[in-house]
This record gives sequence, C-alpha cells and structure tokens, in this order.
Amino acid sequence: MFELALRILVLIAAIQQLLFPFFVNPFAGGENPVRFGTPSQIEPAGYAFSIWGPIYLLALGYGVWQLTAVRYRGATLKIAPFALVLYFGSSAWLYAAKHGPLIATMPILGVMAISATLSLLISLQYIPRTGWSWWAVVLPFALYAGWAVCAAFVNVAEVAPACGFNRFGLSVPGYALLSLTILGLVAMILLRLTQGNLPFAATIIWALVAIAVAGVGRGADRSVVLTSVICAVLIAVVSLTTRIFSRQA
Repeated sequence: MFELALRILVLIAAIQQLLFPFFVNPFAGGENPVRFGTPSQIEPAGYAFSIWGPIYLLALGYGVWQLTAVRYRGATLKIAPFALVLYFGSSAWLYAAKHGPLIATMPILGVMAISATLSLLISLQYIPRTGWSWWAVVLPFALYAGWAVCAAFVNVAEVAPACGFNRFGLSVPGYALLSLTILGLVAMILLRLTQGNLPFAATIIWALVAIAVAGVGRGADRSVVLTSVICAVLIAVVSLTTRIFSRQA
C-alpha cells in the first residue's frame, strides 16, 4: 500500500511540476527577477531555456511509467524520494524567484541538482542501456541533472551579489571564469561516474554553447566566451573517451 501511494505521489509531483509555471511564472512579460545588477556573463541565451519543455514532459512520462514498472521496482523505489524533492523543488524555485526570498533559490536549485544527479546514478545501476526503460528513466534524469547542475552555477552567479556576496573580490568576468572552470570540473567528474552518459553530456554542452552565444551577443569578455567553448569541447571528449573505455572494460 505504501509503495503504491509513493508511486502515485511521484506522478502527482510530475503533473504539478508541469502545471505550476502556468500559475506562477517569474519570467512572464520578459522579466528576470533572478538577475541582479551587472550581468554575470554566464547566463545562457534565451533559446536554451526551451529545454525545460522536454524536461517537464519526460518527467511526466517517467511518472506514468514508474506507476506500473514492477520489473524495476527496486530502482523506482530508490529514485522516488529524490524525484519528489526534484519535482516539488522545481515549483518551489519558481515561487521563490517570483515572491521571494530570492536567496532561497540558491539552496533549492542546489538540492535539485543533487537529487537529479542521484536519480540518474541510481537509474544507471538498474536500467539497461537499450530498450524503452532507458528512455523512460535514464533519459529524463540525464537531461534534468545536466541542466540543473549548470543552472545551479548560473543561479549563484546571478543571485549571490544581491545577498551581499562580492564574488571573492573578483571582477565579474573573473568570477564567471571561476564558475565555468568549477562547472567544467564537476561535469567531468560526473561524466566519469555516469560512464560518459551522452544525454547528460549533451545537456551540459547545450548550456555552455548557449553561454558562449549569449556572451557574443551581449558583449561579454572574450575569455568567458572562449572558456565556455573550451569546456564544451572538453566535456564532449571526456564523455566519448569514458564511454569507449567503459565498454572495453
């Protein structure tokens, strides 16, 4: 009975996550309450945020699939707590971005990134690399984890100055370079843990390329644009080489 209730709750969470932006949207009318003062130079171009559409829809698909996925009940039960935190966290982030406190968006997105990553790692332990189960479980959390990890770094760069953070005394471009470097290192570590998962890598690359595109359009420091591109290339290389070596092993 508890297991069924938990599965139903995951589905409800996925549904509310999809519907919540229709009622609470801090970016309606072109507004961006998360941006504060001088742009961080690592905010992706606007088109990149369209990835939320596939993320929400795939999450809904997972919510429906896990309701009757008896064969993979071990995986879905382990994922369930993290999925609930992730899906409800998405709505909590939108509420905090619109109504405040703005500082809450940083820990919320950080917890979302961790929850999505753990869900992905669990799914990779149980789900085969081919078949419908891969599309239903691994793909949704790979996209969510990749985007949430990137968004967590961007969110801190945009919001923290509003809370008195002085970027460790670095200039805006200097802090942007630091953020990109740490993001790249974190992404490469996670790629090792996920055996070079391609959707996860592709999502990180999607965000980094969008940062470079936005940087060119907004006149960001050239070093920031170049670092974004370099990180994207390195992540592609790490992903492919990790997959090759993991298969050989």
